[in-house]
Amino acid sequence: MNQVTLTKFLDGSELNKFHKTLLFICFLVISFSGYELSVFGSIVPVVIKEWDISPTQVGFIGSSAMFGMMLGAVSLGLLADRFGVKKLLLISIFIFNFFIVLATFTDSGLMFGVCRFMAGFGSGGATPIVISLLTEFSPKGSKAKMVAIAICGNQVGGMLAPFIAMHVMPQYGWEPVLWLSALPLILLPVFAKLTPESARYLAKNSPAELNTVLKKIDTNYKSRIETLDKEHPVAFEKVQPNSSYFQLFNKKYLLGTVLIGVIYTCGLLTINGVNTWLPQVMNQNGYALGSSLTFAIMLNVGTLIGTVLWATTADKVGFKALMPAIYLAGAASLFGMGIKADLFVLYLFVGLIGLFAFSAHSLVNTFTSQYYPGDVRTSGVGLANSVGRVGGMLGPILGGVLLTANVSMTVWFVTFAVPGVVAAISITIINIHKSYVEKKEKSLDLATES
Repeated sequence: MNQVTLTKFLDGSELNKFHKTLLFICFLVISFSGYELSVFGSIVPVVIKEWDISPTQVGFIGSSAMFGMMLGAVSLGLLADRFGVKKLLLISIFIFNFFIVLATFTDSGLMFGVCRFMAGFGSGGATPIVISLLTEFSPKGSKAKMVAIAICGNQVGGMLAPFIAMHVMPQYGWEPVLWLSALPLILLPVFAKLTPESARYLAKNSPAELNTVLKKIDTNYKSRIETLDKEHPVAFEKVQPNSSYFQLFNKKYLLGTVLIGVIYTCGLLTINGVNTWLPQVMNQNGYALGSSLTFAIMLNVGTLIGTVLWATTADKVGFKALMPAIYLAGAASLFGMGIKADLFVLYLFVGLIGLFAFSAHSLVNTFTSQYYPGDVRTSGVGLANSVGRVGGMLGPILGGVLLTANVSMTVWFVTFAVPGVVAAISITIINIHKSYVEKKEKSLDLATES
């Protein structure tokens, strides 16, 4: 089938039960991924006492998931573009939940760390695949919103982990807290039945199965396809090269690939650094611990609101002006946190950090998935997520170094505001370069036709 026609059909479809089911599945996957990432922090106090392990070992276990996610995002994302996103999504779900459950049978920090690494590997692959799948099938006016709602699963899973640990661990120990990850394994046949394969992949490899998927989107799909085929005949369709990782680094995408990596690194550096140290920073600067924990709650609430709000806005006005503005507003909010002020004023600022700086990172996932062509979309999102994990690992280290150096609260927050400015500049450059490339390609097409 003509790929241009297929894309037009999917973009112009009406939001229906098919899309809502896909969104629900993707939301569940990301929620369990978020649970996997957060659950270790909830069981650490008990595990340290039970195994009598050192802080160094705890650090290894905590970092092992991040290293696994870096590798999984790149390798599973690339394989998904080659062999189909559905197959690799199911494999990813199995890997990260199986190894979390397996971790309950370990009796040492080393083996627990290995299980965390493998769980991170699966989780790292699941995220770009989910983003790619939703971007492909969502109607054009709902793409950003649907991806954002699915990514909100990270916050839901992150809040669910300590809640379950708080109510289960005192009576039953830490192992049952991890057993919740058995649920996706049980539901795997349901996921397999309800999750569609990439339409672009099916168009090349299984036209009959593609017809079945398109019928779920629109029962009148044949007549719509015929109409769109007349508007975009195969004769005028550009021949696309085979999916290759090197396509991310050709002349058209090289600058964007590099700068998107910078944006992801800046985003996760700020998010992980502030998430890890915010309560301690506020407590160290004279605010009561209870108030400091409230800051963390306000941060998550602001992030959830911002993620949905800005995604809905992006579907209406696009990313060009919106994203730089959100990053700059996030940087300004972080700067505001560095000013000694009334407690409720600081609550407002920390909510704004979530609303702007943190939610911007959810939005950049949608931007990235729409920046790359379908053939390398999952690879592009996977690479960006993988590179970003470097910032995710550096953020807590940087925050700790600043605290050890006893810098002022202003210096601490301004340091984490700088990446937001860098991200805003980077995305502006990407937009300018993209517009230039599109104008150049259009002029070449017109010259060829004439």
